[in-house]
Amino acid sequence: MAVGSVGSYMSSYLNYASSVNQLRLQQALQNYHSTRQAVSPVQRVGSSYKDSSLDFLKDYNTTMTDLMQSANTLRASNTSGAASALTVGSSDSSVAEAEERFSLRSGQDLELTVNQLAKGQMNESTAADAKAKASEGMDFSIVSRNAAGGTSYASVKVDARKSNGSLRTNREMLEEAASQINSNKYAGVQASVVEKDGKVSLQVTGKKTGEGNTFEVSGNTGAAAGLEETAQKAQNARYTVTQDGRSVNYVSSGNEVSLDMGRIKATLKKEGTTTISQQVDNDKLASAVGDLVKSYNKALEFLGRNTDKGVEVTNQLRNMVRNLSSSQSLEKAGITMNKDGTLSFDREALDKNLKKEPNVVREVISGRNGIAQMAFDRGSSALQVSSSRLLRGEQQREAQLVADNSSFSFMNSFSKSGAFTMNNYMALGLMMDYFA
Repeated sequence: MAVGSVGSYMSSYLNYASSVNQLRLQQALQNYHSTRQAVSPVQRVGSSYKDSSLDFLKDYNTTMTDLMQSANTLRASNTSGAASALTVGSSDSSVAEAEERFSLRSGQDLELTVNQLAKGQMNESTAADAKAKASEGMDFSIVSRNAAGGTSYASVKVDARKSNGSLRTNREMLEEAASQINSNKYAGVQASVVEKDGKVSLQVTGKKTGEGNTFEVSGNTGAAAGLEETAQKAQNARYTVTQDGRSVNYVSSGNEVSLDMGRIKATLKKEGTTTISQQVDNDKLASAVGDLVKSYNKALEFLGRNTDKGVEVTNQLRNMVRNLSSSQSLEKAGITMNKDGTLSFDREALDKNLKKEPNVVREVISGRNGIAQMAFDRGSSALQVSSSRLLRGEQQREAQLVADNSSFSFMNSFSKSGAFTMNNYMALGLMMDYFA
């Protein structure tokens, strides 16, 4: 009975001493660190998220939202996105190029027939031996008249001899004449020297096309003899537009014309017929694919940088690096997947494939099971993960840190190692008296 009483007493004493020593240790440590603490203590489990966690959640949401927005622009279901963007195009750009100013009035095709291109007046001198010495100087003027009734002048005066007294060649005479004409920004003409088979001629062309824009050359043309004669008369453009079975003829002083009541600007290139119609805007489509690749790579980089947050972030990264489509489909979209899961984009390859197989490429990118839809679904799936799951790894580390610093855990680390270690724990309590 006495032994039992002693054992009970010793047990109670050890428990009491353990509790007092633990309390002393905690007080001593608290007093010791109160004047030395440089950073904020770790927040306990159950408190609000730390600032670093909130920043991660904010960046995670922004990154995945950007991915979804980039992908949504390319989905066929998005009627206002790049996949649905339309522009005006010409079936034969060698005949005429078309540019949309506003949407077509009825959305129907226009047939454009170019009967004659607008041209400017052109005068050309008789070809002369390029290396032969000039026999006389040049002194002539050019008077230009425009369709509005305005008049402009250009004067040319070239001495047959240079400043050192030597004679100029015919080439040098014509080059100096062309230089004087082109330096006059108010002249209604421009000049160039044409050389072929050792012979040169001076060519003067009106800056504006159309029958109302003409010019006259008068005076001593010297090496540019024959420049007074018109080699090509100024003429208007003549074209026919057929829409809804009705054809209308038009005349224009220039080769840039308006169609469909100004909704389309067309540039006439040569005689012939082409169809002007609404077409898919491949430029917008290609630009949107490039943006999607950037957003996708940004999401991969972000997840890879934050895998320490927990297993759920790693799961999202693993899901993201899976192929968006087959390698053949990605190739048609100008996309290749790198070894690290990131994507590379070749704009030229996509443009080439769009011209060759436009419908196939659009289906690969914007179809129901296309690249854009797959990227959109992955971004959407990532956003459906709860914040607690994303930060579970960090919360578990905080919980373990709190547990390691608790009084029970601290005493247990001593007691479970035997009586000798427990005695050291008791001795440690006495030593803390010097700090308290």
